[in-house]
Amino acid sequence: MTELFRWETVDWDEERKKSMVFDIKAGVAEMIAMTLFVVVGCGTACGYGASDGETRLCVAFAFGMAILVLVYAICHLSGGHINGAVTFSLVLGGALPWHQGALHLGSQLAGSLFGAGILAAIFPCELDVTGNLGSNVVNPNFGPGRAIVAEVVGTFILCKVVWEAAVSPISRAGPNAAIAVGFAVFITHLLMLPIDGCSI
Repeated sequence: MTELFRWETVDWDEERKKSMVFDIKAGVAEMIAMTLFVVVGCGTACGYGASDGETRLCVAFAFGMAILVLVYAICHLSGGHINGAVTFSLVLGGALPWHQGALHLGSQLAGSLFGAGILAAIFPCELDVTGNLGSNVVNPNFGPGRAIVAEVVGTFILCKVVWEAAVSPISRAGPNAAIAVGFAVFITHLLMLPIDGCSI
C-alpha cells in the first residue's frame, strides 16, 4: 500500500502515475509563507495606512517584496504559490494535482488566519492606522462592480506571470521567476489599492 502523506518533496510527474500522495512539507511551507506574507503586507498597511500615493507605494512595495522573498524561500518546497488563485489556476491547468491543490489552499487559509492573529497581537486597535488589520474595503467611489473587474484583471496578471515565468517549459527564468511574480504583485497593488485594497 502506498503512503498517503509524505514529508519529503514530491516529484508530481512520477507521483501522478502512482497514486494520490499529499506532500505535507509543501503544505507546511505554504502555511508559513502565507502567515509571513500577511504579517508583512497587512502589517505595513496597519502601520502606515494606504490613504495617499506615498503610503500606497509603501504598502504595494511591502506586498511585492514579501512575495518575492517568500517565493524564493519556498519555491523548492511547494512551488511558492502563496495565493489561492495561483494554486487554483495551477490545478485547473493540470500543473498541480487537485488533492495537493486542496492541501495548499487549506494551508494558505490557515496561514492567513495565523498571520491575522499575529497582527492582532502586534497592533492594538488604537495604533492600527487602517482600523481593520489591513483588511480590504471597496472604495464607494468605485463601487463593487468596478472592484470586481479590477480584481479579475489583477488576478489574471498575477496568474499569467506565474504561468509564463515559472511554469512554462520554455521559460528561462528558473528560480528567478520569483522576481517577476514579486513585481506582478507590486504593480497590481499599485493599481488596486485605491479601488479596493487589492485582494488578488
